[in-house]
Amino acid sequence: MNQTLMAVAALSVISTAAIAEAFPPLQRVRVLEEAVPSANPAVKLVRGARIRFAPRQPTGLHRHPISVVGVVTAGSFIIKKEGEPEKVVKAGEPFFEAAGVATERFDNASDTEPAEIVAFFLADTKDRPLIEMLGQK
Repeated sequence: MNQTLMAVAALSVISTAAIAEAFPPLQRVRVLEEAVPSANPAVKLVRGARIRFAPRQPTGLHRHPISVVGVVTAGSFIIKKEGEPEKVVKAGEPFFEAAGVATERFDNASDTEPAEIVAFFLADTKDRPLIEMLGQK
């Protein structure tokens, strides 16, 4: 019995060492760090959505009553938030829209290809509206 236990223990040490050698350590690179504004209600629920845009499709002037964090999963977007310069966010890159801040552009940058995002809305209730469309400036 003791020999069996010792054999199992030895094999587990060997296999653990083999696994550790087979893979490099995980690498973490910070891609986004944004303060959640005080305008955002206490987060009790995260709602995720995959949103697909046709070529050249804009969102129009809007703001969110809750903060939104996400990633571009296909294509690229032209994003212009109130008081900030316009920028292009490409597939694999993150974005953040703070609660209460107007977004002037969040538009598919391509004339020919669709684009897609996965967005996570930091909500307090299931009933909280996700977006408020605003009149044109």
